[in-house]
Amino acid sequence: MNIGLYVNSNRDIGYECAYVAAQSILKYGATPVLREHDADAFPKGLDGVLFADLKKDVPDVIISIGGDGTFLAMVAECSALDTKFVGINKGNLGFLAKISVNEVDECIKKIIDGDYNIINRSRLFVQVFNKDGVLKASDSCLNDCSLSRGAKLHVAKFLLKVNGQPVERFYGDGIVISTATGSTSYSLSAGGPILMPELRNMIITTVCSRTQHSYTYVLSPDSEIEVDVEKFESQPLICLDGHDLVDFECDDIVKIRVCDKDIATIDLCPDGFFADVRNKIIKRSSML
Repeated sequence: MNIGLYVNSNRDIGYECAYVAAQSILKYGATPVLREHDADAFPKGLDGVLFADLKKDVPDVIISIGGDGTFLAMVAECSALDTKFVGINKGNLGFLAKISVNEVDECIKKIIDGDYNIINRSRLFVQVFNKDGVLKASDSCLNDCSLSRGAKLHVAKFLLKVNGQPVERFYGDGIVISTATGSTSYSLSAGGPILMPELRNMIITTVCSRTQHSYTYVLSPDSEIEVDVEKFESQPLICLDGHDLVDFECDDIVKIRVCDKDIATIDLCPDGFFADVRNKIIKRSSML
């Protein structure tokens, strides 16, 4: 069994956690595989560690070491692979990277023994077309696609459609289109609902609407969302999991649907999803 380690060296200083994880992987009879560019920085003296291109030498499991952002980056880079994903938390919240540093050895043993559940998570496929119907850019994301006002404080103006039917003309700070996985992220901050991560629905949540209403929509997995970018004074932004996709022009059209292929994530939490919600969202909020 090969287990890939996707390390954020800005979080895992000196590859300290990666070294511990690699030791545990070897101890329980599997092979740790790091990305080639980690070879010069990873501490020497641990025989049995491989350095390879994770996308070519596909591991059975890939473990991110960092925060939730590192997990999202790992999925973005490796989502086409037939593998399973899990994360060690060296960040803050740890909603996707769930393994705490003091549980690494125990959790790696469970992974190698197959003692875990699988959560299949949907992603969004996003396309941006110009007014002539020419594709400008496309990509996928695990959490959300956000369309928001630009650097200046001018309102964003979007026409929102679902399955070709106009829903509303939006004026405000922006719109967040989220997966169930992303329902505990930006969408939640904007007032959206929490969905269990195995659901394949899409959520549309408006941000700081300038009109008399601010709605949230939960859509079926076979829906197609269209957002028409109307005339603007300050160029709005489109971000997928926090990363810019393309520069907008007036009359651009954004189309969003659920990806055909889900990703498989390893769930080692014995208490379930809502224990995470209580511990990482509700309790933290009440402690402020």
